[in-house]
Amino acid sequence: MQIFFKMHHILSDMEDSHEQKQLGPKMGISLWLLVAVFSIVILLILNNVTNVWNVFTIYSTISWSVGMPIIIISFVGAIGSRSFRISTFKGRTSKQVNFIIPTVGSYDVLPALSRVVNSILEYAPLNLDNWRIYLITEEWSEALAEIREKFHNEHIEVVVVPLGYKTRFGAMHKSRALQYCIEKLAMDGQCNTDTWSFHLDDDASVRSDTIAAIAEHIKFKGEKYILAQGVLAFPHENSHSTIAKFADSMRPTDDLTRFYFFTSLLRTPLVGLHGENLLVRADVEADIGWDNSDKPISDDSCFGLRFSQKYRGKSSFLPAFTYGASPSNVRDMLKQRKRWLVDLTNLGLYGPLPWKYRAMLIYSVIFWSSMIGQNIFLGILILQSLHIITFELITWPVGLMWSFMFSFWIWFYWNGLHINNSFSKDKNHFIRKAIMMVPLYFFVIGPLEAIGGIMGLYAFVKKEKKFEVIRKPN
Repeated sequence: MQIFFKMHHILSDMEDSHEQKQLGPKMGISLWLLVAVFSIVILLILNNVTNVWNVFTIYSTISWSVGMPIIIISFVGAIGSRSFRISTFKGRTSKQVNFIIPTVGSYDVLPALSRVVNSILEYAPLNLDNWRIYLITEEWSEALAEIREKFHNEHIEVVVVPLGYKTRFGAMHKSRALQYCIEKLAMDGQCNTDTWSFHLDDDASVRSDTIAAIAEHIKFKGEKYILAQGVLAFPHENSHSTIAKFADSMRPTDDLTRFYFFTSLLRTPLVGLHGENLLVRADVEADIGWDNSDKPISDDSCFGLRFSQKYRGKSSFLPAFTYGASPSNVRDMLKQRKRWLVDLTNLGLYGPLPWKYRAMLIYSVIFWSSMIGQNIFLGILILQSLHIITFELITWPVGLMWSFMFSFWIWFYWNGLHINNSFSKDKNHFIRKAIMMVPLYFFVIGPLEAIGGIMGLYAFVKKEKKFEVIRKPN
């Protein structure tokens, strides 16, 4: 890639940030923990290394090599984001900002949706002169009447997608709803260079840093970077499931490593985007659109790949968080992971883009699907240490790679746990939580993620098209 780490990107960031007079709290990824854990793990591995090469050692060496590129990408992204500080911008922007929030409109989402809408009503006036909230729901939504009554406000418009509405390419579910909304906004004259869309899920609220970052980006970077993606955080009080809360520790770290690498360093989101904490200029959104296909496709990731194709080098990083909710229980967590894999696999194989724009996404799905081997390997090491088996599997190359990846995932989850914990009401006992995370990940969360992946692959093979919505915690 010609744009790989060009020096002018770094210099331009320095120029763009000189207007910010105050520095917010530092929330970047710490690297010392990775080094510390790796040093301990590699010493333990030394006692289990074999020099025997057979079909098993050759296979394990090849299979464990597959994941190294994405690990390296994430590591480089972490280096780039290590000085990340959230926005404390005090200025304002007069440009129009539309908060776009699609919701299935069921009764159980209303508490979470209220939390999101109320957060915008509270914080948007701090930095925005012109703004509006668009709640998008379906004509068949069970709580449509309640939504209209509850969110009757001069700053809020409820957009109802007609039952008979169809897009040109047969978009489904959320993609269809977003396409309807963008067409409506275009008819209202709001898809222009002076209008920006900020996308949120119906369980992702904002705080002062979110609004400050939106205004700061529009004022100082909006001419150069027409899209910006921020970080997703999951305060622990927003979910009732301990397993789901710990499992979502990986999500803010993923944003500050893998996503940061592509969206901020390469300025081209080749691994897709999130459907929340996403700021995009309205005319660009209308140009790309959300009309993906008649298959269950990850709408936000597809939008990111289409942006990469049309607007290469035009994305940036939004120095702020949105505050979402982890699934309410393990069953919903599995449904969520299943849906992710189905949608991403459909996008990778059938997405409406040339193969070169889908290649990185396909690789990411393969890597995710292969993570079950991490837990199998750990089991073999434990059985070898207990002298229950003498299975010769770990050669020096595999030992080094596995030690690094083992350490990488501990570091990955610990950093995300720290971020989510720092935004939670109960910030106490972090060390205890961090210690719990290690066995919980390898013996509970890791296998559950693998099960969700298997469910997703099965649903993909069956060509499943149903859209399972998980319950939104308060």
